[in-house]
Amino acid sequence: MGLVELFVASLIVGISLVNSAVPWAAWGRSRDGRFALLGLANALLAAVGAVWVWGQLPVGPPSYAASQLPVLGLVLLASLALLATTIWRPSR
Repeated sequence: MGLVELFVASLIVGISLVNSAVPWAAWGRSRDGRFALLGLANALLAAVGAVWVWGQLPVGPPSYAASQLPVLGLVLLASLALLATTIWRPSR
C-alpha cells in the first residue's frame, strides 16, 4: 500500500465525480447525447479510480484492483483533460 498511489487514486475519483456533474446538468437541459457521453465517461473514470482506491486499502482487495503509479498518472492526466473540456469556454 502506497500513500502516493492512494492519494492519486482518490484524486482521480474526486475530479471525475465533480467533473461528471456539469455534463449531466447540461444533458438534463438540452438532452444532447454528447453531454450524456461525457458525463458517462467521467462516471466510469471515477469507478475505475474507486477500484484503484480499494486496491490500495489494507482490506485484502483482489489482484485486479492493484494499480501502479505510472498508470495512475496517465489516468489522472485523462481526468484533467476531461475536466478541461467542461471548464474551457468556447471562443465566440
